[in-house]
Amino acid sequence: MSIQIAVSDALNRRVPRFEPQRYKAFQLAVADIAKGRAQGKKVHTSPASGRVYYELKRGDYSLYYSVDPRRPGSLVFEEFLSADEQDLIMDVFAEGHD
Repeated sequence: MSIQIAVSDALNRRVPRFEPQRYKAFQLAVADIAKGRAQGKKVHTSPASGRVYYELKRGDYSLYYSVDPRRPGSLVFEEFLSADEQDLIMDVFAEGHD
């Protein structure tokens, strides 16, 4: 089976600015997913596209990626966030009432 891997535009712009430790953690997490050595926890399914989003926690970071179940092998790395970045996003883009 062939596999198609993509990196989101937002993540692609940020990766070159990662400090060395974070970049290494990113590389290892991506390799684990791409080679099938790890699978993240399902966190969302898009009603519009049908893509299924997953979170893989690795040390101080979480790798978010998505797969289209109708097209096996379609893998998009969406984000690689620290806990502080995740908290900031949840505060800024909170959905509904707590």
